[in-house]
Amino acid sequence: MKRLVLFMLIGVTTAVTAAAQTLKIHSGPVTVAVPANQAGDMTYSDGTFLTVMGKSWDIAVIDSITVDNSEVTDNAVDITYNGASAHVTVAGNVAPKLAVTVSGADVSVIAAADLQEEVFYTLSGTSDDGSFFMDGEFKATVTLNNLSLSNRRAGAIDIANGKRIDVILPTGTTTTLTDGTGGVHKACFFVNGHPEFGGGGRLVLTGNTKHAFASDEYTRLKKDFGTIEVLRAENDGMHVEQYFKMEGGTVNIRGTKGDCVDVSATKNITDEFNGQVFIEGGSLTMDVAADDVKGLKSDAEFTISGGTVTASVSGLGTKGISSGGNLLINQTSGNASLVKMTVTGTTYMSGDPLLESKCRGIKVKGEFTFDGGTIDIIATGAKSKAISCDGNYYYRSGSINCYVDAPNA
Repeated sequence: MKRLVLFMLIGVTTAVTAAAQTLKIHSGPVTVAVPANQAGDMTYSDGTFLTVMGKSWDIAVIDSITVDNSEVTDNAVDITYNGASAHVTVAGNVAPKLAVTVSGADVSVIAAADLQEEVFYTLSGTSDDGSFFMDGEFKATVTLNNLSLSNRRAGAIDIANGKRIDVILPTGTTTTLTDGTGGVHKACFFVNGHPEFGGGGRLVLTGNTKHAFASDEYTRLKKDFGTIEVLRAENDGMHVEQYFKMEGGTVNIRGTKGDCVDVSATKNITDEFNGQVFIEGGSLTMDVAADDVKGLKSDAEFTISGGTVTASVSGLGTKGISSGGNLLINQTSGNASLVKMTVTGTTYMSGDPLLESKCRGIKVKGEFTFDGGTIDIIATGAKSKAISCDGNYYYRSGSINCYVDAPNA
């Protein structure tokens, strides 16, 4: 009976494609949406398989076929979470190239290696025990549209795709991500490639196992970006490989047991700007309260050319800013640079005199050049200092209210 009804539906939908906009094939929690003008010939072979736009279904797994007047955007994948379940709608033109798996509210989408087109994912809805996993060999866009997603067992979002990933938070939206405790995952929100954040919305992260956010390549916050807020992390708030560039937006980080923002060099020494930090605009606020950690750390050069960096530093041996190479603070035309900190910690005693760590507002392993902007650091506590520099200090211009401890000072 199911085959007969399905056959009749195919005949009806084929006849009305001239008037209808979208043919939808429903199979459990996954719907493939085919625009009528793309459907072409639909084949029904051996009374067992239905093929539309190159994708085939065993009719035993098809729940229904419907026709409506909705619109379909090519290359789009929409994922809606609803408690213990999730539903995925896939545009027909990319459906043959995407392996979609849904188990409860855990969603996995893996693109075929030969899909060399950008896929646009939109995640929305709420689940207190779900996840999103995505992989592919081409750049992608992920829009987080008022998503509230927690995963009790692992990370909330895991993007294994090693390409450019645009992460969009639409203006006026808030997305909240929380991971589980005691897992083996790297972060609550992990991107294997290089994420670029845009949109004026808000992203709230809680890292219960390790980092709140991590990327294995550079992370960029665009000028139009809204807000990232890290509520807590068992390790770093943001752990970034290669380099971190903040062009705008707001980042607020507190409750970390590791660094607020840790930027590490990759193993490939030829990677561009490897281990560097660039603060060009926006506002970064950090509460550095754990012992022997850093607010904003780089493995290599560090440049602040605009924006505001604010830190409250109170742990033993903590640093507000730690530069693994030279530090340059200046300001571009019309874009003021402000570094403001209160430092109240003392010395972290590890038991090894060589590993003892003293509290600093700014620690520079290379040279420090100050050429514009404002530095306002107040340091109290035994052996704490506002700015300590292993290399020479060069003052060019700007307002500074504290002493710089450097070999040539």
